[in-house]
Amino acid sequence: MLNKLKYITISILVLAGITAVIPVIFPFTDTASFTGNYRIPYSMGENYYLYSRYSGVIADESRIPVIGDSVIWGHYTDSENTLPAHLNRLNAKPLFVNMGLDGIHPAAMNGLIEIYSSGLKNKKVIAGVNLLWMSSARHDLSGQVNSEINHKILLPQLSQEIPSYKPSFEEKISASITRSIPFFAWIDHLRLSKFSGKSFYLWTMDNPDKSIIEYFSSKGDEFKAPEGIQPEKMQEQEIEWITTDKSLQWKFMIDTLISLKKNGNKVAAVITPFNTYMMTAGSRKKYFSILAEMEWILRENGITPIIPLIMEKKYFADSSHPNAEGYRLIAEDMMKNREFLEFIGD
Repeated sequence: MLNKLKYITISILVLAGITAVIPVIFPFTDTASFTGNYRIPYSMGENYYLYSRYSGVIADESRIPVIGDSVIWGHYTDSENTLPAHLNRLNAKPLFVNMGLDGIHPAAMNGLIEIYSSGLKNKKVIAGVNLLWMSSARHDLSGQVNSEINHKILLPQLSQEIPSYKPSFEEKISASITRSIPFFAWIDHLRLSKFSGKSFYLWTMDNPDKSIIEYFSSKGDEFKAPEGIQPEKMQEQEIEWITTDKSLQWKFMIDTLISLKKNGNKVAAVITPFNTYMMTAGSRKKYFSILAEMEWILRENGITPIIPLIMEKKYFADSSHPNAEGYRLIAEDMMKNREFLEFIGD
């Protein structure tokens, strides 16, 4: 009986060792591509292993990571016209790295940084803050149950309840295990990057004439930036803002920024412009009130707030995303901001 238990224990330890080592020995990621104005491909938005590898490379460099959601990632433009790309163009040397992730939101970004970017220490870090996530109880995740939440696996599974997120116990356990064991993130990486997001069985069924060798061939990003809303079609809306004292997403945002600080990082928060032309007068007044509250809270926590100008309507693609020219204007405004220049220069 004891011998049997010993063999079982040894087998488990060997298996655990193998699963820990395989992702390190066979990463199947092209780290050489993490240069210039690279950004995580749109199709790889849930490839957290790739994000972890990207973060690890940047953690060892002197460049400044710019983390955030689709506004930082640049949903309505290509990789050469995002905010980090325009900042690089205006700086004496390429200094900024686009570590935005399309589809992420503050609650999920909290998990992303904690689990997959823990190596960001003793650096300068810039975080994008998008008020879209405070524009309704649905966006804030403090409203009714929402089945369309992005990046659910990154949300707290057992430690905290989120009103809009009500997974089954089995889903919570599954997500917790996946987050805790890098091997599973690596498996997802292979599935997303080599099998077009499909399981091995489905891939072989859809590609009966292809060699298994193609498993190891990377697939290019086919993202095409969508057309934004035409300025003349932008209509004023009444926005049900969630204030900073009640917002769940803001709580997660601040927690992420403070955690980055505790890791020895100097942190700046860029509150990206919201399209005030698509708000009613009352909503605009509330927006600027929240903006002032956010700036005060950031300063109180030792985080440098950067609040760029609000451009003309034609430089917005929708309520919160700039177009390529909009990013250029924001970058130019930031490079005139004394606090920002001190932050990147000290």
